[in-house]
Amino acid sequence: MKTYKTLWRKAYIPVLIIALLILAAILYGIRNGGSSNGKGGNILAGASPDTSALQMYYFDGESVAVRRVYDSGQEKELIKKINAIPLQEAEESALSQMDFPFYGFWFSDKDGYDIAVTASGGIWLKNDGAVCYGDTELSLLWEQMEGNDEDDTLNVLDFPNAGHLYSYHRFFLMKVDEQSAENQEGLTMTVEDIGTSEITVRITNDSGEEFSYGEYFSLQKQIDGQWYMIPVRADNIGFQDIAHILPNGESVSETYDLDIYGTLEPGIYRLVVETLGAEFLVGNGTVAVIEGDLTGERWVVRWCLQELHRRGQSVHRPLRQTISGSPLDDVPQKP
Repeated sequence: MKTYKTLWRKAYIPVLIIALLILAAILYGIRNGGSSNGKGGNILAGASPDTSALQMYYFDGESVAVRRVYDSGQEKELIKKINAIPLQEAEESALSQMDFPFYGFWFSDKDGYDIAVTASGGIWLKNDGAVCYGDTELSLLWEQMEGNDEDDTLNVLDFPNAGHLYSYHRFFLMKVDEQSAENQEGLTMTVEDIGTSEITVRITNDSGEEFSYGEYFSLQKQIDGQWYMIPVRADNIGFQDIAHILPNGESVSETYDLDIYGTLEPGIYRLVVETLGAEFLVGNGTVAVIEGDLTGERWVVRWCLQELHRRGQSVHRPLRQTISGSPLDDVPQKP
């Protein structure tokens, strides 16, 4: 009998210990928010300190500052510290929990592609869309970088992942001067064609002199009657430094890429080229051109967008033409 008990203990006690260890690991995982599914830690994977500088950003709600490190040895130490922070996967809606101060990191990988990370309020965001929970108390790291090359002349549009964050935090939009997109006398810019990924405008010069403009353009959104400049969402975006000359009495057609701003939410937008502006409206899967003053016609524009969306149609022509002719002859008149 003693021999049987001894054999039982030798055979089953190790199995019982292993089972208890597995159960403890499962309970620990549940307590700490579940599995990270490979998203935890190593947030700066792929960063190349040998070919790019480390840039750390700080935004306190009033101003944006950046500190840069060029020494690859120091960069590697900082990357090691940041990658060691435990992270767990989160839903995108967690971005709404972020709050001041915001910290940001920018690197490039060995191929020159951006790696941009933002941390705030216990939430981490990477430019590939990954969102994680984790420690965001980075004040000591920011202080450690004091004395390095610093620039405090930036604005919120320059902050890492601002194009992802403005949908959740309006302070990542920059209020613009109302005079910044007013057509000058004799100069006009009108929308010829528009889709979800690009917009084509016609610039006409009857000013009596040459008009010059570059490749650069920006996009603004109207919120509560105020225009705000939207940050670009895409990575590695640059504009060629080329001057286009438009002689007096001539016009030209230009096409601009809207994809660099990501998916636009419903609202009133304005494309800006130099001092010229052209407005359009985005609905649920549809876009429309705005001509003239929108004040007394906004409800008609919205009705058209809703009706076109219901009928499965998209707008690729001037709004006036859509309202006055087929297929929306039954549009109710303004009271």
